[in-house]
Amino acid sequence: MTDSSARVARDAAGQEKAAAILMWISYALGAIGIYFGFSAAFSANSGMFSLFCLLAVGAPTAAGFIRHVLLWKGDAERLGFAAPDPSWMWEVGFANLAIAVTVVLSVVLNWGVKAQAAIVVVMGVYMLGAAFVHLMSWRRKPPEERKSPAMHIAIPLIYAAALLYVAFANLK
Repeated sequence: MTDSSARVARDAAGQEKAAAILMWISYALGAIGIYFGFSAAFSANSGMFSLFCLLAVGAPTAAGFIRHVLLWKGDAERLGFAAPDPSWMWEVGFANLAIAVTVVLSVVLNWGVKAQAAIVVVMGVYMLGAAFVHLMSWRRKPPEERKSPAMHIAIPLIYAAALLYVAFANLK
């Protein structure tokens, strides 16, 4: 192995670790946000719903932008995707950024619970799509190359269900 290929391998491994850490931070903030979301679903507290939006939607999508755009090599490796060209990773990253910016604007500019709930629906549908893409990728891999479906399939499905439940509970 040449010095430059060894450096590239180290950089990718470092990016993969950073992407994994960011993913776990996203899970933690998302879980805290879901807590506030379920609290808001059973009360008329718009401040609680705004906090839910920022933590359960804004923070994970902002982290997703960083993972997919700045750490794309490591994030692709973490996900088990071959990504010699970052185009599709960047596209997903900018979709994440668009959701993050929109949810922050909805809170800062006080667009109200219905507008915020609509953005949460967008995130819920996005997560359903992510789970579907990961399921299709998982099914195409040989059994010995498959990672546990819990991380990349079950968690997005559960997350999507929680987001959609809280969003529709607040659209009354």
